[in-house]
Amino acid sequence: MDLSKYPTDEGVILISPVKNDFENLYIELRKKEQRVYSDEEVMKLPFAGISNSHKKEWDLRAKSFLRFEKYLGMKKENLNILDLGCGNCWFCGQISKIFNNNYYCIDVNLTELKQGKRIFDSNKLKFLYADIFTAEFPLSSFDLIIINSAIHYFPDFKKIIDRLLGLLNENGEIHIIDSPFYDESESANAKQRTKDYFNSIGFPQMADNYFHHKWKDLSTYSHKILYDSTSFKNRILKLLSVKDSPFPWICLTKEVDTI
Repeated sequence: MDLSKYPTDEGVILISPVKNDFENLYIELRKKEQRVYSDEEVMKLPFAGISNSHKKEWDLRAKSFLRFEKYLGMKKENLNILDLGCGNCWFCGQISKIFNNNYYCIDVNLTELKQGKRIFDSNKLKFLYADIFTAEFPLSSFDLIIINSAIHYFPDFKKIIDRLLGLLNENGEIHIIDSPFYDESESANAKQRTKDYFNSIGFPQMADNYFHHKWKDLSTYSHKILYDSTSFKNRILKLLSVKDSPFPWICLTKEVDTI
């Protein structure tokens, strides 16, 4: 993939025009939530230190990370991996230390991309400011696409998944990690909880940028649940006070689902 024709800003490749409105709102929200971390903190993620105000959450995300690390260890290397909605790029930044692949970290948050570039700079990693819908990526470019705690920022589930399936090679996979999916009966309450939360911290407009995808949205796609927090085993572990991610790990492929 030739990226040399694009301008850069502190090492971040600018594929799409930079738009600051959402980023500014998002960064201010993250500050309020105490989620704007120092370089030293990001370097450790997902293994947060005891001073991190969200350590309990990161402990659960670390389990998701380790599951994916084990899964990736069963794959060949030299894969093209897209990390969509990467934020400060901690996920592929850490994975790249273990596996020799080509990592494309994509977001529309220039501030966090620059931080990721500072921390995880490597010839294995490319840091791209890009709108996934308008960026001119060749079809069938990627072996794996990761959406880690980010699918809820895309309003139209079908639109984003169809776009990403076009970017996968024939045997490629999309991995959705650490994002909630809802039954139809849960959706309205979930939306209200989101509104109440953003109202309570003074960012009511952020509720318009957070979307609640449903399990039925997956029904037309070939997919597997690789981690299910509601499985019998995980329900038993929860009763035993063994804490793990409450969110699923879903793998989608190009195969036609005949079930």
